[in-house]
Formats: sequence, structure tokens, C-alpha cells
Amino acid sequence: YQEVADELADKLETFDADAAARDQFGRPAGFEGLVISSPLGVPVLVARRSFSDELLRRVGRGADLWFQCVEGRGSRVLLRTSCVPSLSKSPRECMEFAADLAAYFGGGARGDDAVEVMYTDSRRVAKRGSRVGQLKPKKRLGTVWARPDRVADAAREAQEDQGFL
Repeated sequence: YQEVADELADKLETFDADAAARDQFGRPAGFEGLVISSPLGVPVLVARRSFSDELLRRVGRGADLWFQCVEGRGSRVLLRTSCVPSLSKSPRECMEFAADLAAYFGGGARGDDAVEVMYTDSRRVAKRGSRVGQLKPKKRLGTVWARPDRVADAAREAQEDQGFL
């Protein structure tokens, strides 16, 4: 018992909470944004506003969806459905959650205001030039009316846990 307790105490002394947060499910190497788990456990990546979207564009796979506010220049959000092999497409509640996050971090409306968020798959996101990672309105697959207030608590909690506040 004492050996286990001593070993645990040694591990706790060298434990890096920030590193543990960075090594979470769905986080690609080199990604410095937020990773938030959707209601069904699908990882959602939220890039910082100043972040180059090249990394997100590279990690996006077949069933993954990009979300971005129609108005504004906020964060890009990637719903990584490809990380959950049992899902062949993105479930509606996960899409709504990702759209709500895009609206929350998109700098759009606050409170109860609904925000229009467009989405597309990774193949339709700009690959070159100054618009890398940006979603063009003509390439969207559809739009969702998002409510940023639905994810405000989850977003704040993720920011605190991952050291962004």
C-alpha cells in the first residue's frame, strides 16, 4: 500500500494539468484551440480567431463538418465525426451544438438572439491563398440557426479547464 501511495504522490508532483488538457480525445497535434465534447461525445474543435486554419483543414476528414457564422469573422469550428467510427454522418444534436459554438465564438449576437451559421464538409473549404480554411457562402451545404446562449456554460467551462480564461 505504501509503495502505491508513494508512486501516486510522485506522479502528482510532476502532473501537468495543461498537458493533460492538450492530450484529450480529438485534439490534433499542434492545435492550440479549444476541444469540447458534443452531447454524443464527438470532439468539436474551436480555433482561435487569429489561428491559421490550415491545420484544421488538414485534419478534417470525410464526415467532419466545418461551421462558421454567415456574418462576422469569428472562430472556425470543426465537428470531428470521423473520430467516432460508429457514426457514418453527423447527428443533428451534434451539428446544432457545433453551430451554437460557432455562434458563441463568432462574435455575433449575444443573449437570446439567433445567429445564422453555415456549414460544409472539409472538401469545400478553401485550400490556398489568403482565404485558407475559410468557408465561402457559395460552397456551403446548408445553414443552421444557432443560439449561442445554449452553449455559454459549456464554453466557459472548457475555457477554464483548458487554460483560456
